[in-house]
Amino acid sequence: MVLPLESYLGLVKARRLMSSVRVLALRDLGKLPVDREWIEVRRGDEVSLPLWLALELSRKGCVEFREGGLRDTELHRYHLLERGSKGGKLAEVREDLYLVAGLALSKLYGEGSGESLVRADRMRSVLANLLDMRVGKLVNAVVSVGDKQPSEITSVLEEVLLFKFLKRALEVWRSSVLGYAELWPR
Repeated sequence: MVLPLESYLGLVKARRLMSSVRVLALRDLGKLPVDREWIEVRRGDEVSLPLWLALELSRKGCVEFREGGLRDTELHRYHLLERGSKGGKLAEVREDLYLVAGLALSKLYGEGSGESLVRADRMRSVLANLLDMRVGKLVNAVVSVGDKQPSEITSVLEEVLLFKFLKRALEVWRSSVLGYAELWPR
């Protein structure tokens, strides 16, 4: 049985939420799971926490992220790289691009100021355009790559999954359409 794409994407999201991120404690937090053990985290400590926990603590103003964020300038750079990449090849982007872009957008929208909302809208537009370019290249790659593995096309897990699903859908469609020839007697 093959799971729907949404299920696989849910697994990727869960994997990403379990990954570690560095945070700075803004207040005493008590015992937290740090690097697979429980330690006392005090104000000013810099520790690695699972992303899901860091997000919750950040929402409550208890920690701030020390690494891994995406600034709009970096997203613009990826957009320019993608637009400039030749031969239908996907430009190199960070493996967690969609996650960090989503987190950056969420933060900007959450700030609620006029300037933040304008920046968020611009960033969302750039991200949507980048996504469209990358999906177009993935579709072309599915049709033209032969026996290449998805990991040879992209390192972004969400795109690897999309590649596999598109390739399988194309194989099923092609087999079905070519199967019409069997309807006619020879």
